[in-house]
Amino acid sequence: MTLHPRPRLVHVFPCLLVLGASSAAQEKCADKPQKSVEERLADLEKKTGGDTLRAFWKDGLRLETADKAYKFRLSGRFHYDAAFFDPDADTKAAVETGTTRIEDGSEFRRARIELSGEVAERTEWETSFDFAGGKASFKNMFVGFKELPFGNLRVGQFKEPFSLEQLTSDNYTTFLERSVVSANDPSYNAGLMVFDTAASERMTWAVGAFRAGSDDGEISKGDGEWAITARVTGLPLIDEDGSDYVHLGLGFSRRSPTGDQASFSSKPEANLAPAYVSLTNLPAETLDLLGFEAAWVRGPFTLQGEYKTAAVDTPSGGGADHDFGGYYVQASWFPTGEHRPYRKGRGVYDLIKPAQNALGETHGLGAWELAARYSALDLTDGAVDAGELHDVTLGVNWYLNPNTKVMTNYVVAELDPAGGGDEGTTNILEFRVQFAY
Repeated sequence: MTLHPRPRLVHVFPCLLVLGASSAAQEKCADKPQKSVEERLADLEKKTGGDTLRAFWKDGLRLETADKAYKFRLSGRFHYDAAFFDPDADTKAAVETGTTRIEDGSEFRRARIELSGEVAERTEWETSFDFAGGKASFKNMFVGFKELPFGNLRVGQFKEPFSLEQLTSDNYTTFLERSVVSANDPSYNAGLMVFDTAASERMTWAVGAFRAGSDDGEISKGDGEWAITARVTGLPLIDEDGSDYVHLGLGFSRRSPTGDQASFSSKPEANLAPAYVSLTNLPAETLDLLGFEAAWVRGPFTLQGEYKTAAVDTPSGGGADHDFGGYYVQASWFPTGEHRPYRKGRGVYDLIKPAQNALGETHGLGAWELAARYSALDLTDGAVDAGELHDVTLGVNWYLNPNTKVMTNYVVAELDPAGGGDEGTTNILEFRVQFAY
């Protein structure tokens, strides 16, 4: 019996050595150049026509074909809040009624499931539902077409293009709630919008036509109730790594209010509170909203503000026209060194990623953020007196990782009630645990 030498250990795929092969065959196989894993995957994609799917995690579960023509993303969020209120007697007298109370509480502020993707490279889509409050409501529900001769087109329900803090995702806001003046911003409505970028994405523009309505998918009928909304933004300054930039923006919306009546109201930057100022059934043929926005980010420091006005054009014989307005100014600082990212294609803030995740293998601190804001809303003009609301808010945010955030806000709300009553003060302590993917 002839004993063959023991085969050498070499790459066995795709060249498979069999015990008992001749020495010459083994040498020939061992000397044959072996392809890397990446080269073999590329060969496989070519054989399958590029339609294989790969799954990966990028702050959420994503799927895409090898040629990236088809994409799918599963995402969602939940925000669990708790709030504790300490109103004085004057505030209670102005706000509380037999059925309306200022009480401590907790809630799921948001509980959303979101599906989105792209089809054939240039068609995008998204469906999202919010189950907070025990019922489902539409949020984003649209189809879009990219890189058309005139820009990009989106049809369905989505946020109207107005205001930096309104368009920035709820997951990326600095405070639990947006400022008191943002309560009257247009938000999710059905319609169509054309939008694009310019100057190497240092400018964005968007204009759309919408029907004002609810976000639960009900049929919208009736004359009027339309809106034309537009926004333009610019980056006069931005460095290469995006940690130093200046943002400027302008938004405008002309609206035909439902039933020729305009309404405004605002809570004291706490969703569990009732409205502190409210103006309803004001005769209005048209309503013009104008917003100026600016932000400066320099490394870990952010300074941001907006001024917004609402001009009410009353019907003929309905009395004088009215102007209401408000503003906010806020600043934040990351002592751990992170900066607030910017999404150039949309002119909004983006996801904050800690330099080191907390509770992970690196035993990092996560990202910490300290913030302060002053905001004001004035609903008085001439014979109309629905009150004024001024808030000072202090915040501490802990970003454990890109998906998880813990927020603490302390709010001092100063109310100048309708009718010239005594000014009242409410101290509010709020907490949020947030997970988004």
